[in-house]
Amino acid sequence: MVFETERCFLRPMNRKDKKDLHRLCDDVNVWRFLGGQGTAEHMRKKIKFIGFIPISNRWSVRLKSDSSFLGEISLTPHHDGNDIEISYLFLSDNWGNGYASETVRSVVPYAFKMKKLNRLVAETQTANLVSCKVLEKLGFHRIKTLTRFNAEQALYAIDSSTVQAFSSKPEP
Repeated sequence: MVFETERCFLRPMNRKDKKDLHRLCDDVNVWRFLGGQGTAEHMRKKIKFIGFIPISNRWSVRLKSDSSFLGEISLTPHHDGNDIEISYLFLSDNWGNGYASETVRSVVPYAFKMKKLNRLVAETQTANLVSCKVLEKLGFHRIKTLTRFNAEQALYAIDSSTVQAFSSKPEP
């Protein structure tokens, strides 16, 4: 599935994204709220996981204007084993431009429709105030706070009725 927003397009990850994923994993700011810089071994596993075929639940986010890599969005099983989690990582040079809100907004309705979910979750460190604000802007609500990865985390959720309401509204 390919998504298109006003400024971006999202396409399934593939082996052509290897160099860009290395840049994402080398961006120290990206890992500040994710338990610190990823190790070389973690990076190899992540790249190997992509392999040679497109991954349908993980997207490369790119600018329409020049196809430059901005980041990634994924839908994966959450740590609790009961939910699907939406995650997003953007190169720090692209922060503050609204790309996360714009692109996550396009994937959330797809997650509900194609995965037939009752709810979708997202987890972020409570110290990552910007990510918390993005999720709240999109209609996610905090359902609990917990400690994981040696840091306080906020678990957010959104249900299908909220998604129906925001997917019919234009981006503010």
